[in-house]
Amino acid sequence: MLIWNPSKLTTKGKVLLAKAQAGRCTIKITKAQTGSGQYSSGEATDTRTSLKTPVQTLPIHSKEIQNGSTLVLKVAITNKTSDTDVLESGYEIREFGIFAQDPDDGEILYSIATASTSDYMPAYNGVIPSVISMSYYLEVANASSVTIVTAGGLALQSDLEALADRVTIIEQAAVKKYGARKKVAQQSCGAESWERLGGAVGLTAKAAVGTGDVQNDFMKSVYPYNACRPCNIKEDGTVTAYLGDANFSWDGSNGDVMLEMPLCYTSRYFETDSDGVEWEYRWVSSAPVDGLHVNPAFTDGSNISEKIYIPIFNGSAGKSDVGEKDVIRSIAGATPLTEVTRATFRTRSRNKGANWQLDDVWNMFLLDHLFIIMFAGTQAQRILGAGRTEFRESENDKALKTKKSTNCITIASDKAAYFFVGQQIAIGTGMWLHNVVWGRTITAFKASTEVEAATEIYFDGDPVDIAEGNVIWSCVQKTGETTAMKCPNGCLENPEGPTGIKLSGRRAVRFLWIEDWFGNMWQFRDGVNIQNRQHFCCNKRASYADDTYTGDYEKIGYVCQTSDGYIKKMGFDSLHPEYEMPVEMGGGADAYIGDYYYQSEGGTLVISGGSVDNTTSAGPFFRTCISGTGDAHWGIGGRPHCRKAAI
Repeated sequence: MLIWNPSKLTTKGKVLLAKAQAGRCTIKITKAQTGSGQYSSGEATDTRTSLKTPVQTLPIHSKEIQNGSTLVLKVAITNKTSDTDVLESGYEIREFGIFAQDPDDGEILYSIATASTSDYMPAYNGVIPSVISMSYYLEVANASSVTIVTAGGLALQSDLEALADRVTIIEQAAVKKYGARKKVAQQSCGAESWERLGGAVGLTAKAAVGTGDVQNDFMKSVYPYNACRPCNIKEDGTVTAYLGDANFSWDGSNGDVMLEMPLCYTSRYFETDSDGVEWEYRWVSSAPVDGLHVNPAFTDGSNISEKIYIPIFNGSAGKSDVGEKDVIRSIAGATPLTEVTRATFRTRSRNKGANWQLDDVWNMFLLDHLFIIMFAGTQAQRILGAGRTEFRESENDKALKTKKSTNCITIASDKAAYFFVGQQIAIGTGMWLHNVVWGRTITAFKASTEVEAATEIYFDGDPVDIAEGNVIWSCVQKTGETTAMKCPNGCLENPEGPTGIKLSGRRAVRFLWIEDWFGNMWQFRDGVNIQNRQHFCCNKRASYADDTYTGDYEKIGYVCQTSDGYIKKMGFDSLHPEYEMPVEMGGGADAYIGDYYYQSEGGTLVISGGSVDNTTSAGPFFRTCISGTGDAHWGIGGRPHCRKAAI
């Protein structure tokens, strides 16, 4: 992997910059150049006027305005820049230069970088070009006035075409910021209950019900929403396909299914206006404008990732690509893994490779933040759909007849009416026991000819023995339901039960393609431990561990609420502004936040989202802090999270 030392302006580059700052000229970037020259530790590079051993001259593909005086230049280092310009001999890429036009000196070496870890560019094999996409940060006088000479252009391959699309998206956003604000004392929390701010004013965001399309201006033209892409990714971090590619797959045959999320800048803060009214503000942008900072989902200690990969599906059990280790996978068509501890989910995630961790609170907070700005509200059940939150769970749903070696359970028809074909069930000797079957799919219903007012429920899999009194109940549901949707936000239409009545709260929601963002099953969240309702957060993922409150774990500046209930207000810590946990109760299903909170003095973990039967309590802001590190439950799971190397 190619890793660069910090770039430096050359002596002549500094002279040109001074001329531009004095208004004598504008800066015209002419080309990029790579070379194989080697540099000793501490060797001065700013005095150079050329690369030591230049090999390739490359055009600048495009630019991104990072702020008023910083550009990000996009360069494709490739062994085939055109049909007639191909690399005939491979080389180690060890140096990189940006050249500019000086009005007095002509073309000069403006900026230079040397590689701390080089990478090999092979000779073109006549079939498939090799490409390394590069972002190069450059100091200039006025970013908006810099011109780029792109003569010669670059015929990009599909991965670079995607990069070009992303750069175009960023340029369109420029330094716009998009936001929302809400009066802290305001009760309404549905769509458009927050006031849109900045570039978000006048935009429309809708979520779909069914397989059709709806208007969503954020997904079309607002960064980072329009730059998010579902992708397949291998355990070594290689993206193998994006949604829309011929080889993209939801089922895991081409790698885990993840949401590629590009680096973004955010802020969350509170202000009191001249009338004494307290407001909460949320902002997002492509650049660090007006005090916005890198969202902590992209930081790992002092390192920053240009992209992170958020799991689209609940984690299911699998084996690693190398070494046959136990892992969890984000793929469609699988039964989620449950009944293991957070530590086990963490280990299974890390077994996938160095870039993998268990999904954490920072991703949770990032998605919450992006949701609020997109839909200008927090009551996600009213915006996206109820989610898988109203499945049938009753100890009265008992087998009325003993059957041997069967795929059928007979229960009262008025109780069978709450189940539907395609859902997953468990059967046990008591409620929430699954010592008879687990994760079976209902295939059909049939009126019983043996028991009056009863219905036979058929399920897949091997035959089992059903005893009178066994209980059927709804367990966690398989992944992949939302792949039938076109829109990245919303849910499918409600299914019908055996009597033809529509059943609410039975369809998975998706937000930014992420399925079961809430509902179906709780999610273990890493990066936090709790001690007597005091939260300690960690932003160094290699340090994630249970029952740890020192070292890389930092104390949050408030103590969470001591009672259960619907959330009225989230806490705020200026050192960790994105970290939001309940500090005041007294809300409702449609008031203030719209989600519920559970806590206990001995709880040490954060679990989010809600399960198949949490009804109106569930949502993205639904938190439970009652579990300890040894807890494992049929309704709690985890997801694998991947990060790109730091920039």
